[in-house]
Amino acid sequence: MDIKSHIEARIREAGMTKKEFAAKMGAHAGSLNSMLEAPSWPTLERVAKALGCDVPQLFSDANTSAIICPQCGHEIKIKVEQ
Repeated sequence: MDIKSHIEARIREAGMTKKEFAAKMGAHAGSLNSMLEAPSWPTLERVAKALGCDVPQLFSDANTSAIICPQCGHEIKIKVEQ
């Protein structure tokens, strides 16, 4: 599943239409498709905020704490160093 399809699925899961989501995101409904094709980091932040989560949660599996790559479907492992 590509990024756009993944985000569109999250929008549907949130019970919103794309028009409602665009309004909540502060974008024009007509430009939403192109924004989601290859979203920049600021766009991903706006998407996450409109969905009530943070960017990593956009790509996490709801059943686990894993973050799944929307391009290849593999788990993304993140190592936090302090």
